[in-house]
Amino acid sequence: MHSMLTGVMPTRPPHLLADITTLCRLWLTKPRQIATWAPSSGDVGHAFVRELAGAPDGLVVELGAGTGPITAALLGNGLARERLVAIEADHILHARLCRRFGPEGMLCLDARNLAATLGELLARRGYEHVSAIVSTLPILNFAKADQKAVLDGCFAHAAPTTAMTQITYLPGSPVRQHALAGWGYQAKRVSRIGRNWPPATLWQYRRTDR
Repeated sequence: MHSMLTGVMPTRPPHLLADITTLCRLWLTKPRQIATWAPSSGDVGHAFVRELAGAPDGLVVELGAGTGPITAALLGNGLARERLVAIEADHILHARLCRRFGPEGMLCLDARNLAATLGELLARRGYEHVSAIVSTLPILNFAKADQKAVLDGCFAHAAPTTAMTQITYLPGSPVRQHALAGWGYQAKRVSRIGRNWPPATLWQYRRTDR
């Protein structure tokens, strides 16, 4: 992916106010399912792009795509459309993603049960593995079994070097590190983004047995 991401961020989207209004409404009614009322900033998008710079060829899986700011950052920085799979469980947000980007690769699915779907997509698109995972899921709010299900589903078809980059709004890992170790994963904090509301941190998870 070295030459496919240019590092040039798009300008502020004209639909930002509508995105905030939609997220606020959903956040008030489903606070444990919606991570924040504000879309991720351009600085967060740039941080995700930077962490994907060394990823091998393959599918890039985005979890919790929301209103699409990270989707836009990835596509705006040169990621080929056929490599991106954006997952969003909320039907309202999924519909917005489809209107904004078109339906190709925009899937309305539960991130806890992805292994079979990703296997089918890899075969259909002619890729061998998932090369990178980016996530804005509110995974801190998930039960431990659900956290493990998300990780295992994404890594079922992952390359040996694949990392899952996860956003959080607290300094610590949103998945407890002792739990990760027991499941065969390791965690590393890779970035802190102050120009976002709320300020954000990116953590990366990798398999320890590869």
